[in-house]
Amino acid sequence: MNLRYLLAASLLVTASVHAEGSGAPPQARKELPFADCLRTDRINEWNVIDDHTITVRNGPNHFLVKTTVACPRMDLGGGIHFRASESDKAVGSMRICGGINEQIVRRDDPPCQIQSVQTIDKTEFDKLAKKAKRHGSGAEPNGMVP
Repeated sequence: MNLRYLLAASLLVTASVHAEGSGAPPQARKELPFADCLRTDRINEWNVIDDHTITVRNGPNHFLVKTTVACPRMDLGGGIHFRASESDKAVGSMRICGGINEQIVRRDDPPCQIQSVQTIDKTEFDKLAKKAKRHGSGAEPNGMVP
């Protein structure tokens, strides 16, 4: 009987070591401080750079947003629509900070998980905007989806 437990324990240890060593370690999320987060209710301009990347401007602040998977048609419906994480909603609504379970929501398609949100300077924003596939302004519907 003890031999069975020893064998089972060694198999569990071997499996966990193999799982940890089989890939790169998970990357820690680098969330923006809440005061520096992307305010989705103040979007003046957005640019779809590719299926993983958008830039967003609200006033003098510029952001680079990346998704975990390809997110084609992320501007379907005339704007970029975000869904904040439950923890962000608890602190204050209308903000995307790069945390877990923040999403870009698309009509008729599954939402796309946001991988990261980072601030960029105006020069980088303008450089990326020149490469954009599609552009929009704050005049279109944007902001949060409940």
